[in-house]
Amino acid sequence: MSAGPWQPLWIGDASRPLYAALHPAPGARVGVAMAPPLLHEQPRSRRVLVEIAGRLAASGLACLRFDYFGTGDSAGAGEQHDFAAMQADLDAAVAALRDRAGVRRVAVLAWRAAALPAWRWAGGRDDLAALALWEPVADGAAWLAALQAADRAEREGRYGRAGRDVEDAHLMGFPVSRRWRDDVAAARLDAPPRAETWTIARAAAPAEPAAQRRFELPADAPRFDDGVGIENAMFLSRKLLGVIDELGRAFAALDA
Repeated sequence: MSAGPWQPLWIGDASRPLYAALHPAPGARVGVAMAPPLLHEQPRSRRVLVEIAGRLAASGLACLRFDYFGTGDSAGAGEQHDFAAMQADLDAAVAALRDRAGVRRVAVLAWRAAALPAWRWAGGRDDLAALALWEPVADGAAWLAALQAADRAEREGRYGRAGRDVEDAHLMGFPVSRRWRDDVAAARLDAPPRAETWTIARAAAPAEPAAQRRFELPADAPRFDDGVGIENAMFLSRKLLGVIDELGRAFAALDA
């Protein structure tokens, strides 16, 4: 499918520019800022996020994709990528969406562990129309422990016992700071934010008690736990398109 026309741009402060891409929708009254997943899940999911943004834009919603500071094509080093930085990035994305697309209301669509900093950030804002969480990581400490175990297994699988004791401040092939690890370990989806909260998850996933609405993913929806390699890139399935369209109608109704 075509992702439709989109415009590359730089957003945020000149001292910490973020690479972004605006999928415009002429006359849009609602905009969606898309917070990508973290670490290896970010590059693997880039294609599917582009396609989702294009699908939402075609339905009349302005969409903004961006790379966090210290990741992707944005400025900064990986060691500068922590929760405070990600929350500043969300501020910049919302402001850019309002300024560049002229929308009246803004929602945030956050994938996986991006839910953790977005949840805390949304708790301090009263101008957010909705916070939609795609297969959110609800327990940062448990997710971090699983990543560390997967990282050890990946190193040992590639380098044998020699890879077991390597400590190079990388996780799943990406640089992470001590602060990033501490932020993740301390984060949980606990006290609900002010904004209306939605989840997009598989039928077997536990319900998030704070969510006012739930969208069910089909069994063939792309998975985020299929390995670290870029060869495991994600794609939209035909059944998933219906979920995206349902989500788009829900976003559009926020301005009703």
